[in-house]
Order: sequence, then structure tokens, then C-alpha cells
Amino acid sequence: MSSSPPEPTEPERRGWAVDVGLVLWPSFLASCAASLLFFAAVDPALLRDAGPRLFADLDREAGYALGFIFFWVVGAIASTLSVYLIRTERSRARAPGPRLP
Repeated sequence: MSSSPPEPTEPERRGWAVDVGLVLWPSFLASCAASLLFFAAVDPALLRDAGPRLFADLDREAGYALGFIFFWVVGAIASTLSVYLIRTERSRARAPGPRLP
């Protein structure tokens, strides 16, 4: 008597596009908030003058854009880690074998 594998649950049926959305949307919102708070206190022109010569020709708007992209990348890394940890915990919870406390 062979048993068939269990049917995938609803979260397992979702594709990679949903995971991308789960990563990019919260990281976008976090980047908006981080940019607003950071640039309320720091002028990008001051960062340009204090930074490396690579940014010597950078105008203020480009500084805002680079800061936003930086915060978005950091948020995306954090969101990706969260999605990964949730997915692996679910698969570990279903795996047979002894469970550690």
C-alpha cells in the first residue's frame, strides 16, 4: 500500500511572483519611510562634499535617488531573509524526524 504525498497547501501553490511582491512592496514602503526620516535631517549636498570624489559631480536630486535606492536594497535584503526564514520553518515543521525544543 503506497501513500501519496500530501496535497500542497495554499501558500505552497503560490509562485515566485508572489514572493517577489512580498519582498519588494514592504521594502519599498520601508525605503520611503527611511528616506523621509534620513533626509529630513541630512542634506545630500553635505554628504556629497564629505564623501569620496566619486560623488563630486552629484547633484541634490541624484543624492536623494541614491539614498532611496540604498534604503530599498537594505529593505529588500531584510524582506528576502524574512520570506526565506518563514518558508524554511514551514518545511522544517512538516519534515519527519525528531523535533528539537
